[in-house]
Amino acid sequence: MQHTPRLCIDGRAASDFASRGMMAQEVIDQLVSAQGEPNLENEWVDRQRTVLLSHPGQIFSGQLKRFETRRKIGRSPLYWLWEKNFVKSSNISVLHRFVPADRIGRLHQCPTITTVLPAETNGLVRFPAPRKEGQAFVVPSEGDKKTLEKKYRIVEEQMFVVRPSVRRYVHFTQIPQATSEGLVLLLVGDRFEKTQLKKLERIVSTRYPALTRKKISLKNTEEFAPTRWVKTLQETKLCFYLTDASFDWPTLALESIYWGIPTIFMDGHAALSELLPQSGLSLSRYLIEHLDFSGLALELTKAQDALAQQGRFEPLALAKNLREVYSLFN
Repeated sequence: MQHTPRLCIDGRAASDFASRGMMAQEVIDQLVSAQGEPNLENEWVDRQRTVLLSHPGQIFSGQLKRFETRRKIGRSPLYWLWEKNFVKSSNISVLHRFVPADRIGRLHQCPTITTVLPAETNGLVRFPAPRKEGQAFVVPSEGDKKTLEKKYRIVEEQMFVVRPSVRRYVHFTQIPQATSEGLVLLLVGDRFEKTQLKKLERIVSTRYPALTRKKISLKNTEEFAPTRWVKTLQETKLCFYLTDASFDWPTLALESIYWGIPTIFMDGHAALSELLPQSGLSLSRYLIEHLDFSGLALELTKAQDALAQQGRFEPLALAKNLREVYSLFN
């Protein structure tokens, strides 16, 4: 018996993977918000053929139908069997999932869109090369695309680069005036070396003795919720985004730049290096050139202009950029 085609978006990553999971939350919220917007039509959403797989209590925009489960996203054979049974029993036509690179695992017969997130372990886990039809992989940069091709032997036609952007809420939020002299914010990735961090902290304390330093792990779940994140940025004079992990979606770095904060990023970060090539905000340039705040402000303006021209500050950028991928499965 035929059934109405349905797209299932797995939103559990929004709560399972801390800052890694922000991509899942934002994609869902933007797809819902894009309904009725010119040139942003998405047949799956507009025709009410989209459902969510979520944990009980998760909050998303819109009133999409849900399948709820307490089971977290895993990488064991038992989890794969659970997901396989879910795909079969729920009669979905396409599954869009958000998973770390080391949890991709085996794929299902169901057409699948996999948005790849940074791995949770030190290595990538190999899996059988997928069949050419009915599978798509979404990554944030051309560099990540090459990594996926090399490690997993995925063909060019299956991979799509969707450039990262700020979250939609920034367009409805204003940062209040700072109430202190300010701070230097260090956003630290999982595998940023402790010795490197200590050296950088010494440099920062020498260059800005009057500014307080604040470190936040990118693993943190609560620090990057909009209200709390805005409060942190309110006091931030300079930000360091200290990760160059493959498949990293640098939403936080882009939001810091959007709000006028010079944001230093690692040279090896694939997405930011492609969005801002030869930028004075790269860590190597920062360490060598000893720019004062006026020099950093100039580099910030250049970065803001470049990102705005590329559409990275548009309120529905992800929904717009994902249209091509979703249209393949209509």
